[in-house]
Amino acid sequence: GPAIPQRNQDAVCAKYSRLMLILFKPWRHASDLRAHNQSWKEAFDLFCQHCSTNVINKMDNMQIIHECRESSVD
Repeated sequence: GPAIPQRNQDAVCAKYSRLMLILFKPWRHASDLRAHNQSWKEAFDLFCQHCSTNVINKMDNMQIIHECRESSVD
């Protein structure tokens, strides 16, 4: 399948935020992921303020994988 986007790329910020919410925020309905008037980025930023250190570490590790791949190409 498609790769998870990098969090440091502005062009895919909304996609990254949406995917991280889908993966790490408990939800049953799509409306649980964000409020009707929120952007994906706003909902993700709010989630990050309240999620566990374990979740933050997992998201950080996903970013590290991207950085390692990029440095191996250079």
